[in-house]
Amino acid sequence: MRVLFQGGGAIGIAGAALFTDSHEVAVVSRSAGPNGWAAFPRRVSTFDPTDSGQTTADLGSWSVTRVAATRRVTVAGWAEAASVGSWDLIVLTTRPGDLDPEVVSAIRDISPRFIATTSQVEGDLERARAEFPGTEVVVFGPAFLSERLEPIALTAGAQDSGMRQTDRTVEPGCEVRFWAPAGAPRFLVAGPWSAVRPLVRGLGRLVFSVPMEAVVLPPTVFLPFVAELSVHDGNWGALKSHLDRPAKAASEAVRGRLGVPIPVFGFAARVVLEALERTVPIDVTKYAGRHFARHQGQTRDMLAGWAPSSDAADSADPAIALRELIAAMDESR
Repeated sequence: MRVLFQGGGAIGIAGAALFTDSHEVAVVSRSAGPNGWAAFPRRVSTFDPTDSGQTTADLGSWSVTRVAATRRVTVAGWAEAASVGSWDLIVLTTRPGDLDPEVVSAIRDISPRFIATTSQVEGDLERARAEFPGTEVVVFGPAFLSERLEPIALTAGAQDSGMRQTDRTVEPGCEVRFWAPAGAPRFLVAGPWSAVRPLVRGLGRLVFSVPMEAVVLPPTVFLPFVAELSVHDGNWGALKSHLDRPAKAASEAVRGRLGVPIPVFGFAARVVLEALERTVPIDVTKYAGRHFARHQGQTRDMLAGWAPSSDAADSADPAIALRELIAAMDESR
């Protein structure tokens, strides 16, 4: 398939790197300009299938073996993306309601068969469908971690990802590092079966079809803890010392989604957090604070979207912890 990732951030660039072996892929950004810019997605790993004696280096809190794959992705503008022909799928890494009018117009002109939104904010799927009528729209839940680092410069002479061969000098770009579990799908996909079935057939093991609840419910559990982390300025140790409020908020959010009470316990959250520290080949204690600090607005919107649902489920049992967490986020910003 021909896949276009909208947005030159960490998800778009890492997603392009994960898809590029099997599909024709490009990343497109409004800020790319006529010459584009280079990005360098590097897959983080502590497993070396060719030489178990390789040493592991710590680079910016990411544990990276020398075998970790580094790729070059050129981020192009919308005009260049449109000039190379039609695209089967556009993956939106920006919330549908935050897209500039010029970007919306460019997507409509390209007229892909499918659009996938990575946003799981309440109502964003419906916004995407309203913005692009006549296009099949699904939700993609990323199954990898990624982070965009400081800009660097490169003189290009390699093959663009999904674009034509070039010898031009690419504007200063950025480095993206990402971790994707070996053998796992790269995105969970949910939506109408008429769209999901051909996407699964076309993209193969890169995506895995799940019910919508399997995409939207996990954030109801972990995002209250992300919000608490933001309240404490990204301090992982402080989060682990304040697990009761986000655990109660997660229970309220899950109840708002399912309509039934399912408790989330602070001690269970501590077990999960400590397991992440041991098993993920990045320093999550530093990564989480940096990464989610860039998305506080989206985190708050998701919490606010769940709070009314909790109230509606039982007016005698309002979303007390969710509202307290929202207020604490507002005070800390």
